Amino acid sequence: MKLAVFHLLALVAFVVGAGCSSHVDDVCQDIGDCSQGGSSTWILSCQTEGRDLQTEASSVACGSDLDAYLSCADSSYSCRGATALFPGCADDLTALDSCLATATAKTSCVRLETAEAGCAAPRPDAGTALGTPPACTAARDCQAQCYLASVRDVCAPQVDELESVAACTAACPL
Repeated sequence: MKLAVFHLLALVAFVVGAGCSSHVDDVCQDIGDCSQGGSSTWILSCQTEGRDLQTEASSVACGSDLDAYLSCADSSYSCRGATALFPGCADDLTALDSCLATATAKTSCVRLETAEAGCAAPRPDAGTALGTPPACTAARDCQAQCYLASVRDVCAPQVDELESVAACTAACPL
């Protein structure tokens, strides 16, 4: 899965504050209404992933790129059939994608995503409610490292390897 798609879909989930409508609140609602039949579960998942992405983006000096993209996505959103579109936001997305790609290139999350790119079919649980990999938090990076260290074939792990992954991830931060 392209990193750009990861950032596009995951970033729309960011929630700025409780009680006030933010750009991402609006974008998650719009996408949920357009592509997910208005599912409140999907919209809440989108917002949760967004908080994780905001934390990640801020920690790697990509917060202003995220803000620019969210502002554009909120103001330019349209729905065609069951597809959410954000016309005119490609440059903002490219800037955000570039910033995050540079900042996260050496994480276990990216190494696992790269290894899984060679699998015949995508993992059914891959990504967020938006269909993208979630933000690479400290916990997720630790879990990815456990998986990479415990399985011989990331596309076809064995049961005993999964037991090792579970044991390892138990020590990861929450």
